[in-house]
Amino acid sequence: MTTAAMNREQRAEFTQALMHELLVRTAGAPGADFRVLAFYATTVPLGQTVRTVGKLIAEKLRLSEPTVSKSIKRLAADGWLELVYRQGPINFYRVGPRVMEAADELDAGAAEDDDLATVHRLPFGRHDDE
Repeated sequence: MTTAAMNREQRAEFTQALMHELLVRTAGAPGADFRVLAFYATTVPLGQTVRTVGKLIAEKLRLSEPTVSKSIKRLAADGWLELVYRQGPINFYRVGPRVMEAADELDAGAAEDDDLATVHRLPFGRHDDE
């Protein structure tokens, strides 16, 4: 694994906001594609390889193997998944650059929000019950 990939794993976190963002960004894709992408995004920490074969993914998601296979191919072609390695005829993937970009954008937006000041009124010389 390259240093860039390891750094990517360490800084990206899966959040509810990321799940929502993935849902919105994949709105035009078949429903099975989102379910497969959600499986890859939630099975292991972001950026790590999912070592589950398509047959087991299909069983867990209650989809057919051909449907899962087609979804994986579409997601990989669109940058949502990334091929990490092959073991014989079996391919192993992790979330791709589009997922990581979405996570980075959300992190950047959260960092900007953290920089804003919050104003609190302090009760100098008076009581709240007055």
